[in-house]
Amino acid sequence: MKKLIFKILPVMLLLIGAFIVLSGCEKKKENKNPLKNTEWKLVNFVDVANNTNKTPEPNSEMCYILKFLETGDSLTAVSSTNNFIGTYTIDIKTSSISIAMGGTKINEIGDGISYVKSLNTVEKYMIDNNILKLYYNDNKNYLEFKRR
Repeated sequence: MKKLIFKILPVMLLLIGAFIVLSGCEKKKENKNPLKNTEWKLVNFVDVANNTNKTPEPNSEMCYILKFLETGDSLTAVSSTNNFIGTYTIDIKTSSISIAMGGTKINEIGDGISYVKSLNTVEKYMIDNNILKLYYNDNKNYLEFKRR
Protein backbone atom coordinates (compact mmCIF):
# COMPACT_ATOMS: atom_id res chain seq x y z
CA MET A 1 0.00 0.00 0.00
CA LYS A 2 2.81 2.42 0.89
CA LYS A 3 4.53 1.75 -2.44
CA LEU A 4 1.35 2.63 -4.30
CA ILE A 5 1.00 5.95 -2.43
CA PHE A 6 4.63 6.86 -3.15
CA LYS A 7 4.05 6.18 -6.86
CA ILE A 8 0.78 8.13 -7.12
CA LEU A 9 1.69 11.10 -4.89
CA PRO A 10 4.41 12.58 -7.17
CA VAL A 11 2.15 12.25 -10.21
CA MET A 12 -0.73 13.98 -8.40
CA LEU A 13 1.54 16.80 -7.22
CA LEU A 14 2.87 17.24 -10.73
CA LEU A 15 -0.65 17.41 -12.18
CA ILE A 16 -1.80 19.92 -9.55
CA GLY A 17 1.27 22.07 -10.19
CA ALA A 18 0.73 21.98 -13.95
CA PHE A 19 -2.91 22.97 -13.50
CA ILE A 20 -1.96 25.96 -11.32
CA VAL A 21 0.70 27.14 -13.78
CA LEU A 22 -1.54 26.75 -16.83
CA SER A 23 -4.45 28.49 -15.09
CA GLY A 24 -2.18 31.43 -14.28
CA CYS A 25 -1.04 31.70 -17.90
CA GLU A 26 -4.60 31.71 -19.19
CA LYS A 27 -5.56 34.64 -16.96
CA LYS A 28 -2.59 36.66 -18.20
CA LYS A 29 -3.68 36.17 -21.81
CA GLU A 30 -7.17 37.49 -21.00
CA ASN A 31 -5.76 40.65 -19.46
CA LYS A 32 -3.21 41.41 -22.14
CA ASN A 33 -3.53 44.93 -23.52
CA PRO A 34 -4.01 44.55 -27.30
CA LEU A 35 -3.01 48.18 -27.95
CA LYS A 36 0.36 48.15 -26.18
CA ASN A 37 3.29 48.68 -28.56
CA THR A 38 1.14 49.24 -31.66
CA GLU A 39 1.06 52.03 -34.23
CA TRP A 40 -1.95 53.11 -36.28
CA LYS A 41 -2.74 55.42 -39.21
CA LEU A 42 -6.14 57.12 -39.41
CA VAL A 43 -7.87 56.20 -42.67
CA ASN A 44 -11.46 57.38 -42.08
CA PHE A 45 -13.79 59.42 -39.95
CA VAL A 46 -16.92 57.23 -39.89
CA ASP A 47 -20.48 58.36 -39.23
CA VAL A 48 -22.32 55.21 -38.15
CA ALA A 49 -25.87 56.60 -38.40
CA ASN A 50 -25.43 57.87 -41.95
CA ASN A 51 -23.08 55.05 -42.98
CA THR A 52 -20.56 57.50 -44.44
CA ASN A 53 -16.75 57.71 -44.42
CA LYS A 54 -14.52 60.73 -44.75
CA THR A 55 -10.83 60.43 -45.55
CA PRO A 56 -8.86 62.82 -43.33
CA GLU A 57 -7.26 65.84 -44.97
CA PRO A 58 -4.44 66.36 -45.58
CA ASN A 59 -4.11 62.81 -46.80
CA SER A 60 -0.44 62.20 -45.96
CA GLU A 61 1.47 59.26 -44.50
CA MET A 62 2.99 61.71 -42.00
CA CYS A 63 -0.37 62.84 -40.55
CA TYR A 64 -2.89 61.27 -38.19
CA ILE A 65 -0.70 58.69 -36.50
CA LEU A 66 -1.51 57.11 -33.13
CA LYS A 67 1.09 55.08 -31.27
CA PHE A 68 0.48 53.16 -28.05
CA LEU A 69 3.85 52.84 -26.34
CA GLU A 70 5.42 49.70 -24.90
CA THR A 71 5.76 51.03 -21.36
CA GLY A 72 2.91 52.02 -19.10
CA ASP A 73 -0.26 53.54 -20.44
CA SER A 74 1.39 56.18 -22.62
CA LEU A 75 0.73 57.17 -26.20
CA THR A 76 1.82 59.65 -28.82
CA ALA A 77 -0.18 61.14 -31.66
CA VAL A 78 0.50 63.21 -34.74
CA SER A 79 -2.26 65.41 -36.11
CA SER A 80 -2.11 67.42 -39.33
CA THR A 81 0.77 69.57 -38.05
CA ASN A 82 1.39 68.88 -34.35
CA ASN A 83 2.70 66.17 -32.03
CA PHE A 84 0.88 65.12 -28.87
CA ILE A 85 1.68 63.00 -25.85
CA GLY A 86 -0.81 61.44 -23.49
CA THR A 87 -2.10 58.54 -21.52
CA TYR A 88 -4.94 56.12 -21.94
CA THR A 89 -7.02 53.85 -19.75
CA ILE A 90 -8.37 50.63 -21.18
CA ASP A 91 -10.80 48.02 -19.87
CA ILE A 92 -10.42 44.86 -21.91
CA LYS A 93 -13.58 43.22 -20.54
CA THR A 94 -15.89 46.08 -21.59
CA SER A 95 -13.81 47.34 -24.55
CA SER A 96 -13.87 50.81 -23.03
CA ILE A 97 -11.04 53.29 -23.47
CA SER A 98 -10.37 56.88 -22.54
CA ILE A 99 -7.56 59.03 -23.89
CA ALA A 100 -6.10 62.22 -22.43
CA MET A 101 -3.59 64.10 -24.57
CA GLY A 102 -1.73 67.35 -24.30
CA GLY A 103 -0.02 69.53 -26.85
CA THR A 104 -0.55 72.60 -28.94
CA LYS A 105 -3.08 72.96 -31.71
CA ILE A 106 -1.13 75.70 -33.48
CA ASN A 107 -1.59 75.90 -37.26
CA GLU A 108 -3.80 72.83 -37.51
CA ILE A 109 -5.05 72.35 -41.04
CA GLY A 110 -7.71 70.17 -42.60
CA ASP A 111 -9.15 67.73 -40.09
CA GLY A 112 -6.45 68.24 -37.44
CA ILE A 113 -8.69 69.82 -34.82
CA SER A 114 -11.47 67.26 -35.38
CA TYR A 115 -8.95 64.44 -35.00
CA VAL A 116 -7.63 65.73 -31.67
CA LYS A 117 -11.11 66.45 -30.28
CA SER A 118 -12.31 63.00 -31.32
CA LEU A 119 -9.34 61.24 -29.70
CA ASN A 120 -9.96 63.07 -26.43
CA THR A 121 -13.58 61.89 -26.35
CA VAL A 122 -13.26 58.22 -27.35
CA GLU A 123 -15.26 55.81 -25.21
CA LYS A 124 -14.92 52.39 -26.79
CA TYR A 125 -12.52 50.48 -29.02
CA MET A 126 -12.68 47.49 -31.34
CA ILE A 127 -9.84 45.72 -33.15
CA ASP A 128 -10.55 43.46 -36.11
CA ASN A 129 -8.01 42.28 -38.72
CA ASN A 130 -5.51 45.12 -38.23
CA ILE A 131 -8.29 47.72 -38.12
CA LEU A 132 -8.77 49.77 -34.94
CA LYS A 133 -12.06 51.57 -34.41
CA LEU A 134 -12.20 54.22 -31.69
CA TYR A 135 -15.83 55.13 -30.98
CA TYR A 136 -16.92 58.54 -29.69
CA ASN A 137 -20.09 60.68 -29.59
CA ASP A 138 -22.08 57.90 -27.85
CA ASN A 139 -20.86 55.37 -30.45
CA LYS A 140 -22.41 57.41 -33.28
CA ASN A 141 -18.99 58.00 -34.83
CA TYR A 142 -15.63 56.33 -34.88
CA LEU A 143 -12.08 56.90 -36.04
CA GLU A 144 -10.95 54.04 -38.28
CA PHE A 145 -7.24 53.26 -38.15
CA LYS A 146 -5.10 50.78 -40.05
CA ARG A 147 -2.15 49.11 -38.31
CA ARG A 148 1.26 50.30 -39.46
